[in-house]
Amino acid sequence: MIYNRHFHRYFKGVSTMYKVKTIDQFPLTALATDFFELTNQEAADAILVRSSKVPNNLIRPELLAIARAGSGVNTINLAACTKNGTVVFNTPGANANAVKELIIQCLFRCVRPLNSAIKMTANLQAKFQEDLQVLAESQRKNYLGHELYGKTIGILGLGMIGQRLAETCYQLGMQVIGYNRSFKSLPHILQLPKIEEILALADFVVILLPLTDQTRHFLTNRHFKLMKKTAFLLNFGRNQIVDNQALLTALANNEFAGYITDFPKTELQNQPKITLLPHLGGNTAEALTSSTNLALQSLLNFLASGTIQQAVNFPAVDLPFDSPQRITLYFANHQTLWNAITQTLSSYGLPINEMAGNTTKEGYSYSLINTDLSACNLQQILQLPTDLAKIPGMIRVRLLDSPANIIQTSN
Repeated sequence: MIYNRHFHRYFKGVSTMYKVKTIDQFPLTALATDFFELTNQEAADAILVRSSKVPNNLIRPELLAIARAGSGVNTINLAACTKNGTVVFNTPGANANAVKELIIQCLFRCVRPLNSAIKMTANLQAKFQEDLQVLAESQRKNYLGHELYGKTIGILGLGMIGQRLAETCYQLGMQVIGYNRSFKSLPHILQLPKIEEILALADFVVILLPLTDQTRHFLTNRHFKLMKKTAFLLNFGRNQIVDNQALLTALANNEFAGYITDFPKTELQNQPKITLLPHLGGNTAEALTSSTNLALQSLLNFLASGTIQQAVNFPAVDLPFDSPQRITLYFANHQTLWNAITQTLSSYGLPINEMAGNTTKEGYSYSLINTDLSACNLQQILQLPTDLAKIPGMIRVRLLDSPANIIQTSN
């Protein structure tokens, strides 16, 4: 698969703008760059998405990248993207503070009946010259709450959100225990090797695990039976991590006190012990702006320079673009391929000024080669990516002109 759109000096008739298709709403000002052109067509160079599903029919041969403004990528067909040579970026941590703050709000909701108390006070009818405060205070015995101080919170998943949540809960005087798939050296958290231990000890269990084949329906009947009858379960990972039918049975049997989730499902509606939120986790102005900016920066770096950071399915590769041109290669890794690449470049008399990308991810490799094509004529430049693409295992070849050259020739 060959891609030459952004080789400005040698393809004067080809637009240097990358066509970007947006799924979900994004501010147009964020996309105002010399590299991006919005399109509604299915054929696009890149896709920008928040939490909506990316239809499989959009993963076409010309699709270079998908940038997810957020962390979860379960709405993107990663296997199809990898096979197609389409890099998928996400922005883990961009909404970490927003999600943490929402979880803290939910914890207070679990222990203090604020909503019902506010509603009661608003509906009180004070008689003539009767003091409303006195009347309201006469009802407060019905709204007895508890404190978070001294309670135990169990955090399943100690990524950026989990770490921030742990720190805040510790500052609130809570005992913090946690589980992570691999041990991390973190302050203020007693990490336990088994989830079952956390479920038995915690007054609040917060799910922050990613959705994988291993975590799908991760929590089910036997887990709920381990929980305290007074405990609350909060799901800010993904809906499918919890077996909803088992959850409903457990709550009906009073096996634990209540469930709060940011992923509403029909079968969970109108249940007295369940609170459904409309996926509010990262829905703050600050988080949306931050995740959009990070996604666009990753997309811009990749399209303009081939650099990969925060990719889900490609290895991270970075190299200063201090040569006139660059070749990017994405290929199924095997031992003889590099010999074929170097032989092809040698046949064109092309130097390898610098190179980066010796790591492999899921059986695929991605490499950057800085070079100088000034000694090649137009016919050779047209033929070079074709010859590289013929190498067995090669999936995608791009020729990039230095961004400095593009700016100079555009003026």
